[in-house]
Amino acid sequence: MVRAEIFTQAKQGNPEAIATLMNQSLQAKQITVNVRIDGTHLSAIATGEQPPDREFMLNFVRRGLEKLNAVAIDRVTVLAFVRESTVPLWRETIDITAPTYPEAHSNAIASPRRESFANGHRNGNSNRPSSVSLLASPVPRQLAQKRARRQQQARTAFDRLKLIVGILLFLIVSALSVILAAIVKLFTTLLAENSLYRIQFLGDLMRGIEMAEIFNILVFAILGLGLGVATVFVPRQFGIRFNAAVVILLLPVLLSVGPIVRYDNWIQEFSTNENITEIESKAHTDTYLNQRVSQTGIFGFYLHTARYPSLPVRIAQLDSLDLLESSAVSRVESKVGLTSERLSLSFAVCMWGIRIFYFLVSAITVIAHFGQGVDLADRISDRPA
Repeated sequence: MVRAEIFTQAKQGNPEAIATLMNQSLQAKQITVNVRIDGTHLSAIATGEQPPDREFMLNFVRRGLEKLNAVAIDRVTVLAFVRESTVPLWRETIDITAPTYPEAHSNAIASPRRESFANGHRNGNSNRPSSVSLLASPVPRQLAQKRARRQQQARTAFDRLKLIVGILLFLIVSALSVILAAIVKLFTTLLAENSLYRIQFLGDLMRGIEMAEIFNILVFAILGLGLGVATVFVPRQFGIRFNAAVVILLLPVLLSVGPIVRYDNWIQEFSTNENITEIESKAHTDTYLNQRVSQTGIFGFYLHTARYPSLPVRIAQLDSLDLLESSAVSRVESKVGLTSERLSLSFAVCMWGIRIFYFLVSAITVIAHFGQGVDLADRISDRPA
């Protein structure tokens, strides 16, 4: 692509053409720039072997775009990185439509070594690196360099403090999102156990299909949105990766709250009905679960409820429940022609299908709302996606 075409495309707002002009002008300073355009907002990501100077880069980009007169660009965000680093050293947004201060020492500014990237291409000097400085200063060069170093050190200390505060806020907001989601999950589970599942006739049906799990939509919407918005306080990629790992870890934990509460309620109800301790109650129920599914505890309970809908709540029912289920199965066999094994397997397939459905709904919900939270964080912080 010839220089005239590059310049023409840059005036039309082509990000690749603008980046080409900038990189040719910044070659001598070993700084490379990537350009992104979102509507009227241009993002220039400057990466150098040494920390790019803030005043130099802002003035370079401002004056270059003003002289280029690129259409539909009125705001610029400049981000500075050191090579191989993923954390920006500084970030600044400027309005290139705002009036600039009157220039002094115009002869010095107009020299070939201080022309903008746009001027370099207008004059056909694309092969000669050029740069832009702020107003030429009468301060001696060594004094100006010392002052620049002090300003850079001060900015670095401030940026580190800002990063630390951002990480703390990120952790606080993420933790609050997790706590709120856990509270909503526990509340909806207890509500179902103590109210919905106790409704006559309908309660057993809703317990059988684990109706309370439908509230997972609300739980994981809160979790995903909160963790996504929390990324506004830290670098984008770090926040997304960290909280994505949190989502992966919390998904099975929150889904296990329902079975754990149901199992605990079963142990307590058995203990209350027989007037025995919870330890003795657990011993009886573990023996029952081991006979039915060859497992004990919460895992045995989870497997049992996926295959057998009924649960004994008294010692006398530990044996009689089998007789009742056998009688009910016999009646179903005579009606539909299914053996007890096939009937039990059909019920298990239905229940595991329902559980897999709830899991997929929860996963899709948390992923979708996490993405929405990250998008909202991008808009709040005005950072490039």
